[in-house]
Order: sequence, then structure tokens, then C-alpha cells
Amino acid sequence: MENLQTFAANGVELHYSQSGSGKPLLFIPGSISDYRTWEGIRAHFEKTHRCFVLSRRFQFPGHYVAKGDSSVDANTEDIAAFIRGMNLAPVTLVGHSFGAFVALNLAIRYPELVEKVVAEEPIFAPALASNPKNPLQLLSLLFRNFKAGKSFARLGMKGVEPTFKALAAGDTTTAQKTFIDGVTDGKKTPETLDELTRRQLEDNIAALAGEDPFINKIKLSDAKKIACKVLLLSGTESPYAFRFINEQLEKNIPKAQHHVFQGASHWIHIDQAGKFSEMAGDFIKN
Repeated sequence: MENLQTFAANGVELHYSQSGSGKPLLFIPGSISDYRTWEGIRAHFEKTHRCFVLSRRFQFPGHYVAKGDSSVDANTEDIAAFIRGMNLAPVTLVGHSFGAFVALNLAIRYPELVEKVVAEEPIFAPALASNPKNPLQLLSLLFRNFKAGKSFARLGMKGVEPTFKALAAGDTTTAQKTFIDGVTDGKKTPETLDELTRRQLEDNIAALAGEDPFINKIKLSDAKKIACKVLLLSGTESPYAFRFINEQLEKNIPKAQHHVFQGASHWIHIDQAGKFSEMAGDFIKN
């Protein structure tokens, strides 16, 4: 492990490393990830930016605290404190999945802290439903977009619901399998992941218990408050529900653009690291 530093925020410790020089650039990992997921990406930016790769609360090398709150709101406040404490504002944020949801919420709640956002398949739950357990909301989504509703139903039944049930029972092995099944549409298992992602899955699966993206008070219309430029990224091999989210965000965020990577899964920054870095770099630079 490299020489990580710690930052105290709201009663928890965030772990991070810093490299490069120039304008600040902060990388936020998604669920079952940590600072290591960005190691292959930040090298692309170190010559032009002061890069911070971050592990959110309870993520490796930290540990999950039973019944710990790792909601979107809690993470938003943590990272806002980090940005202020490190004197980074306004900072460009690069977030993946749950981390991208946090990045977008930061731009909604604290626009003065954020210059730009690169959001890689954000699990911006309000674009799907406010309560996934309400069958009427699923029915409504099916009527609006059958493909999105079907994808969301599979993600819930095959991924989210059995994963949280397994975690509640302390069965992290089953939780790893069901989570990966859900976010890859059954195309991958923990054993077929790249080694880096597989290690992060093992190290961070417990922390997922505190990260339900539907526990929030955010509305899709809140995205209209985002004043900065936003780059939304989707992959064709990921569950369609994620692309549907980005399509809704593109309609609501005033300065949003959306790009779909052919052949990429939910981890675009790993599947197509070069193309991801090039596109994100051009967006950040211009």
C-alpha cells in the first residue's frame, strides 16, 4: 500500500493520496471500490493537475462499522468537508456509480465547491424511483420506458435485494456474487473480474450495507440546479437502467453532455482506461 494520508470528517476517517501539480482534481470511487480503482487513471492527469484519489467513509483501508451510515448525504458532507479543509474549491470531480451520485449531489448542494463533474454511470436513484419497493413506481417506470423498467427490476431482484439480505446475514461471499450479477446483467462473476476490482470487492463488500442509494431526499428535478458543466458516461454492456439514468440527467442538467462507450461495462474506467482518460481529459481541459 502506498503512503496514504487521512482526513477527519464528521466523525470518520477518509483515506487519500495526492500527486501531481496544477488545478485540483478529485476522484471519488463507487461502491465496492476505493482509492485503488483510480490508480490507472490518475497518471494521465498528474502532469496538469493536483490529483487526489480518495477512499470514502468505511472503504479500504478503513473498515465498516455495523449499522454505519454511508448514505449519499453522509458522503456528500464528508467530501464537502474534505474540499474545504484541503482548500480545493472549486474542484473538478470524477466519480463512479455511487461516487458519481455523490459528486452530482455536491454540485446540487454546494455549487461553489464544484467546477466540473465527470459522472461515470451515476446511480442517481431518483431518476428511477423514490421507493423501489413500491410496485406502482416500478409499473410507472415500465409504462414510461419498458426497457428501463425491466432492467431496473432485474437489477433489484438479482442484485440489490439479495445483496442487502446477504449482508444482513453476514454472508459476504453471497453478497459479492449477487452484487456483481446485478451490476453486470449476469455477464460477470467475482471470479471473472479483473484482479484489482476483485480485490476491492472483497475488501469493501461489507461497507455496501450502509450505501443504499434510495435513502435520500433528492428529486430528479434537483438536477436542474447543477450550474457547472457535467460529462455523463455510460457503457453498452452495463444494465440499461444506468444509461436511462444518464438520459434523464442529460435532460435535466443545463450544461450536460452524454457519451456512451461501446463494449464497456459498469467500470468504463477499467474496461477502456485509455478512451476514458482521453474523453475526460478533453472535457476537463475545455
